[in-house]
Amino acid sequence: MVMKRKERIAVVGMGNLLMSDDGVGVHVVHQLQEKKIEGVELIDAGTAVIHTADCLRGVDRIVVVDALKAGQAPGTIYLMDGDEVFENDYSLSIHSLGLKTALRFLAPDEKPAEWSLVGVEPETLELGTRLSEPVSDAVSGAVRTVENLIEEWQA
Repeated sequence: MVMKRKERIAVVGMGNLLMSDDGVGVHVVHQLQEKKIEGVELIDAGTAVIHTADCLRGVDRIVVVDALKAGQAPGTIYLMDGDEVFENDYSLSIHSLGLKTALRFLAPDEKPAEWSLVGVEPETLELGTRLSEPVSDAVSGAVRTVENLIEEWQA
């Protein structure tokens, strides 16, 4: 019997903790770190997305968590395939665009086979260290969305 190689999955939280709701991806990764999900690498990328390229070498699947302005109510949670993110004209943060650049630094055999974005619609991106109420309320839902995606991939 041939044993299937266990896939490497990474969750990358992006955002600036000093710009209120922009830091939502980092908050989600911090909550996931408390859960200690086996077989999943959790990366707090902050705003240094380009520096995550080394961490992503050989990862099979990536979940990116970030603020995403797509025109819905603040706190709305989105789940999108990575290709869909780049094909649509969403008002993306520079973090997601930075991920596209970071992935370019990887050799073809080092790139993930699949990646998805869990986005949360921000209410404010003003200077401040606290999430707005609707985004703070959405963090647990974003955590569940990431967990469900991981479970689906690991099945």
